[in-house]
Amino acid sequence: MLFQIVQRYLVLYFALFLTFPADAFETDLYGSLRMQAEYVEPDNEPDNFDDYASLRDAYSRIGLKVSHSFTPDWSALFQIEVPIDLANKKFRHSWAQDEDIRVFKLKVSGPLGSLSYGRDWTAFYNEVGYPVDYFSSFYSGFTTYTTFRLDDSLYYTSPSFNGIQFSALTSKDNGSRDGNRGQYTVSYTNDTLTLAAGVDDLGGDDSIKILGLATSFNSGPWYLAATYEQFDSDISGDGWAADGTDTISTLVQYTTGNNVLRMLLAKVDNFGEFVFHAGWDIHYNDDMTLFFEYYQEQETAAISDAKQTTSSARNFDPADSGGRSLIAGIRYDFK
Repeated sequence: MLFQIVQRYLVLYFALFLTFPADAFETDLYGSLRMQAEYVEPDNEPDNFDDYASLRDAYSRIGLKVSHSFTPDWSALFQIEVPIDLANKKFRHSWAQDEDIRVFKLKVSGPLGSLSYGRDWTAFYNEVGYPVDYFSSFYSGFTTYTTFRLDDSLYYTSPSFNGIQFSALTSKDNGSRDGNRGQYTVSYTNDTLTLAAGVDDLGGDDSIKILGLATSFNSGPWYLAATYEQFDSDISGDGWAADGTDTISTLVQYTTGNNVLRMLLAKVDNFGEFVFHAGWDIHYNDDMTLFFEYYQEQETAAISDAKQTTSSARNFDPADSGGRSLIAGIRYDFK
């Protein structure tokens, strides 16, 4: 019922939004084109696939933002963003290949905070997963249990109260067994330090929740971050979402001139296990970045038999037992 009411109001609001003259809008066409060459060496004891070199898209996207300020305090934003798999010349996500829309939302912001509806980045990822998700290649983002983006999401973020901010998200039919999914976060930020905690409630018969903590420190050339997530559920044993299984990640980043050096160490139960990731970004200019990375995982998570010019990025067997990858890539951002 809540989703239906919100949908009706947002449709009316969007219709009102479109009645303004064209010069009342601010538009922003943007994109990020990312391509990498990689050499992959799997630890394939069953000999499922051999070493290979190939091209792979690294989450390219293009998007449009249309915004309008009603008053100095109140504004509205419409955003649509689509993925591009450059290696295969298709409009799709290079990992989740059934995803053809990254973001599709309407957002209203004012003195009471912001409220958005549609497909959007999730509250739990923004506060708990993102602080260590800084790499430029395809192999970024594999050390969190949560979902990056969800459809049919109602997302509220409060104003900042002396550095303290709250967020809540509810997503229709995107929880366990197609139930609703809820996320709740709180964070504190000052000039150099951010602390955050969150709950990602998938619900279902097994009462699956992801509990998370994150901290980051940003001072001068140094950026340090750590995240911790743990499943709280009625599932026993050591499998996916089993009660007590967890992931911990630490990231160290140093910036000098146009160079950014970073290193991540992680332990992810049931998805990669011990993970090591190191990278070097060279900001050639304001728009173009060259990146070089080394990625290694103990068990299968991101490593896959995916010669991206011809086949699927998800063609892997859990028996592949991890492996390592050397990456060189280029990223072009435009607005």
